[in-house]
Amino acid sequence: MAIELTKARFNLPTRKSVDTYAGFADRLNEACDLADIPSGRGRNKALSLRFDVSKEAVRQWFKGQAFPETARLAKVAEEFECSLDWLILGRLPSTGQVHEPGGAYKVLTEQERAVITAMRKLNARRRNALVQLLADSEG
Repeated sequence: MAIELTKARFNLPTRKSVDTYAGFADRLNEACDLADIPSGRGRNKALSLRFDVSKEAVRQWFKGQAFPETARLAKVAEEFECSLDWLILGRLPSTGQVHEPGGAYKVLTEQERAVITAMRKLNARRRNALVQLLADSEG
């Protein structure tokens, strides 16, 4: 029920899967197929070596009995060039905008991205000083 509310609220496209683990297993197999990783035991061994886990762990992933831990999930998504949302939940690619009632997020301009990039390079003291300077200049 909560998933349906979230989907409706944010208008995110999803592919329904009754069992989250089974859905993950299906999508992992799909990603392996697209990456031309041979099916069967060879696939288990290939993923075991690639992601530094036991063949038993990989077997559980493919049987829909378990998920990899978060850091490994991120590595799997990166290796297969897919989003975590798709890999875990089956969400299809979005438009890049969050659709919330009462507000819309806009894409940052090149100048705004440059400011954020520069700010991230500052130490905490300088970052706080910059925030204060910007807050003082609002008035």
